[in-house]
Amino acid sequence: MTSPYSISGQETGRETTDLAGLVDILRRGLPQILVTTALALLLAVLYLVFAAPSYTSNAVLYINPSPNRVVNETAPAPNSTGADLAIVDSQVAIISSDAMLRRVVDTLSLDKDSEFSGTGPLTKLKSLLSNSAAPDAKALAAEKLAKRIKILRAQKTYIVEVEATASSPAKAAQITDTLISLYLADQATARAEDERRANELITGRLGELRDEVRQAEDRVDDFKRRNGITVSEGGIVGEQQLGKLNGELVAARATAAEAKGRLDAVRSAAASSGAALDAMPEAVRSATIQRLREQHAQVARRVASLSSQLKSRHPVLIEARSQLGEIRAQIDAELRRIANALAAEYRIASSRELELQRLIETSKAEVSRTSTAQIKLRELEQDVATSRDVLGTFLQRAKETREQEQISVPYARVVSPATAPSKPSWPINWLVLGLGAFGGLGLGIVRVLAGAQLDTTVRLTPRTFQLGNHALFPIPALGEARLSRIGSVSSRLPALRGTTQETEDLGRALVAVSEPESAAETAYRQSILHLLASFEQDRHDSYPSAIMLCAADRESEAASVALALAQSGALRGERVLLVDACSTDATLSATLAPDLTEGWATLLAKPEALAAHTVSDSKSSLAFLPLASADLRLLKRGERRQLAANLAAAALDYDLVIIDGGALASDESASALLPLVDKVAIVARSGKTPQHRLDDLLRALAPVRDKISGVVLTGTGVGRA
Repeated sequence: MTSPYSISGQETGRETTDLAGLVDILRRGLPQILVTTALALLLAVLYLVFAAPSYTSNAVLYINPSPNRVVNETAPAPNSTGADLAIVDSQVAIISSDAMLRRVVDTLSLDKDSEFSGTGPLTKLKSLLSNSAAPDAKALAAEKLAKRIKILRAQKTYIVEVEATASSPAKAAQITDTLISLYLADQATARAEDERRANELITGRLGELRDEVRQAEDRVDDFKRRNGITVSEGGIVGEQQLGKLNGELVAARATAAEAKGRLDAVRSAAASSGAALDAMPEAVRSATIQRLREQHAQVARRVASLSSQLKSRHPVLIEARSQLGEIRAQIDAELRRIANALAAEYRIASSRELELQRLIETSKAEVSRTSTAQIKLRELEQDVATSRDVLGTFLQRAKETREQEQISVPYARVVSPATAPSKPSWPINWLVLGLGAFGGLGLGIVRVLAGAQLDTTVRLTPRTFQLGNHALFPIPALGEARLSRIGSVSSRLPALRGTTQETEDLGRALVAVSEPESAAETAYRQSILHLLASFEQDRHDSYPSAIMLCAADRESEAASVALALAQSGALRGERVLLVDACSTDATLSATLAPDLTEGWATLLAKPEALAAHTVSDSKSSLAFLPLASADLRLLKRGERRQLAANLAAAALDYDLVIIDGGALASDESASALLPLVDKVAIVARSGKTPQHRLDDLLRALAPVRDKISGVVLTGTGVGRA
């Protein structure tokens, strides 16, 4: 179960979640990656040396989904591009079908070829292990050939590429050429067979279609007879008669109207005065009237002449007057005859009009009945026309199929024939070597990343980020520094040659923060200054700031960080007191104050005793209190309180107090000073401090967890410029 005070791998910023951290993991695992890549390249080279080459020959086909017909050049176009592509896909499936491959095996006798026969030791061993009968040689050869055949079609085109792979260039070309030849022959045969079957079906259907046409024509004739429909000059007789009667009716109406007008004029003139009849057009046009008028005029002149010569009762005059009256009576009689003739003409025209109207009504009824029957007649005639069209189509198709059966055009044609390849298709040297290199590189990277993922030590992502309320401070590792410069930065450190590794780490830390020269030292100094600035953000102006550094384990380099922080503060002109409170690992005390070993009994008496045991570095004005020289673990509770109180009183003379608390989880010496510190920083070594050690330290600091301000990770390789 995880401790309630523990920081998870995600909280401590695992390297695999950050790009720079990932780069750092790969940098550390570079030797493993290189070894894995070299082994993979070696395997690739061995494969190239011992692998048998294979050759691939290809041919290009153009598959026409609607090939031109020799007999009928105007065949309908395909429905759509999708249908065309479906036809092409079908032809591809035919080329790679098992039946076609078996024909290739039979043609080239591949079942007797060791490359395809499967008579090798591995096949025999497999047969023995499976305890089954040996497979058919031709089936096995076809199965192996299927693995060597590849049919490729360019996207949305009718171009198909046929590839065959074999152990020799000639064999590869022969297989490809044979497969294409068999496919083309098969398509021609299948096309002819399709035409033959179509011809048989069409011929068998022709007799039925002829019978259907005759039956449809008989139904039309019978319907016309039953309904009295007679067709003449391209039209129905009843309709033609109706049209003629309508024309005659119009003429009869015009004649009757004209006769009525003339009759009305005569009657009107007769009713007004008899003299008006003489002026009528009929009277003027009548030759008889004109002759009588001439006679009347002559007699009238004679009467006038006699009247002037004779008396009114003279017989000659009376006779002349009688003759004039007779001529007048003849004229009136002729006019009445004309009027009667007009009346008779009008009656005849009216009778003709009425008769035509009666005939038209009768004809209309007949045409109406015929029109109703024509609806059914048109259906029957349309049925006849359709049957005739179908019959004609089948007759034409029968002739075409008979001719097409003799001339079959295949679906495909060869665009590029198969040729023997000049170089093997496999193995491809650059591809195998590239796969080996990249495969080895990838395997090495996966191996390194998997190892980093399984690594339980505390590591750092390449940036400072918040861990809840705990800041994470990266301190980069230092390279080899010239320890001869120690004398110029510290008077408390003697020559370090022949000393321990911890003492050399202290010297390198002092040199880096005091006189940095290399980029690593500059990055280290900047990280220490950033850490110091973070600790002093909420510093009280009237009281010194007390900071304790607690190590997760002995490899965390907490002493070096504490010394670097104290030295950085002192170089900025602050009064800094560095306290070594780690009794089990008194590296600071042994290095900075090796001659102070007595008088520790007076430490608890008064604060002045602590000041008496404090030593200073004349070159940096850094004060150092080696409390670790006394075993603080032996102090009782009251003595610890007194020591903390005395140290608090002594700290009033300083601006900053840095306490090296050591590995507090395993050495509780510095726990006596926890009440007087303002902040606690946890120090861990990136890549070396196990996570459980960090959790143990957090549990030990549980009483003062509110004072924990951050985690300092040393040796991260990430610094601040």
